Amino acid sequence: MRPMLTLLTLAALAVTTFPSHAQDNEAPSAEGQKVVVHLSHFTDDLHRCFMALKVAGMMQEAGAEVTLFLDLEGVRLAERRHQLQLTWGGDGPPLSEHYKRYTEAGGKILLCPHCAKSANLGDMGLKRHAEIGTPQALSRMLIEADKVIDY
Repeated sequence: MRPMLTLLTLAALAVTTFPSHAQDNEAPSAEGQKVVVHLSHFTDDLHRCFMALKVAGMMQEAGAEVTLFLDLEGVRLAERRHQLQLTWGGDGPPLSEHYKRYTEAGGKILLCPHCAKSANLGDMGLKRHAEIGTPQALSRMLIEADKVIDY
């Protein structure tokens, strides 16, 4: 019981001591930050797929330079033959709309070369704005990243 009381006391102290930014109407700026959103899923977990695209789009809108890094089943998101007319969680727009918004606003999509090869994907089979990475490009992307978000 005592540890719980201590945690509650610390939480109350933090709320009253540190100013809350939840009331700010301005979105935080991510200007100049490099963000990698890593996605390993496609239709095997649509929730993760939607969240990765939504978060990538929000970070990009906040001014970050965002790369959506696809591996494992995630590479199929960039496959030209998939129309992405999939929905998850209600009445939201289909996955194709999130993909289109993200890429048309300058979002990059980079595929793991080994995973793309395993999925029989080549450059001609990819949607616009998607490319198969090289080992050097993948290394550079991860080394230079300020944040990596995993889905």
